[in-house]
Amino acid sequence: MKTVFKLFVGIIITILLGSCSSKKVAYFQDIEKQKDLTIYHNYEPKIKKDDKLNIVVSAPDKDVVTPYNNDRMAYLVDANGYINFPVLGKIEAEGLTVRELSDKLTAEISKDVKNPIVNASFTNYKITVLGEVRTPGTFTMTSEKTTLLQALGMAGDLSLGAKRSDILLIREIDGKYKHIRIDLRKSDIFSSPYYYLCQNDVIYVTPTSSRTFSGSSQATLIPIVTSSIGLVISIVALVLSNN
Repeated sequence: MKTVFKLFVGIIITILLGSCSSKKVAYFQDIEKQKDLTIYHNYEPKIKKDDKLNIVVSAPDKDVVTPYNNDRMAYLVDANGYINFPVLGKIEAEGLTVRELSDKLTAEISKDVKNPIVNASFTNYKITVLGEVRTPGTFTMTSEKTTLLQALGMAGDLSLGAKRSDILLIREIDGKYKHIRIDLRKSDIFSSPYYYLCQNDVIYVTPTSSRTFSGSSQATLIPIVTSSIGLVISIVALVLSNN
């Protein structure tokens, strides 16, 4: 009876150690408490200085809109927030969304062209992911509505040495850098204004204290060590019961 009891205690300790570890690495731990998750939708990236834009003008009469297109790969938003557009000259783009810029150009071109269609998009929509991820780097996004989770997925997800409660988002707003702390253990990220990323955002995944102290090779052994401790306790309890 004593043997069974001691073995049971050892198993319980092993489970507790494992659960403590999972609480540190599991995402969205409170998601079951949320009846409905409201995703933040009111987001469109704003054009900034040094952005590069692809702008194509079309119309039923293609020859008429030829002067409004050029062979350049992209339009650069200059230091004053303007682009140099064919025929129209300097057009202020900074602070507008690509949709608003398209509407603005459409209104101007409509003065001389019947039923023009203007399509504008970013060509340098990039996100940088650093820190405790499997493949850090700078990634070019194909969509202007890229989420934080998608960016982390592109970087190979967080490593075991990552601190899920302290993800740092660095964003340039009105010429100044702002930093935001995000806790991936909570599901409120879905309704956060930082759920969608802006061009040139930097995501830094903070390492845990054990990762900082011991390095990556030892940090990845933490779950193994905690499980092994519980197993050793079980074995010792069993040996002692036989003496």
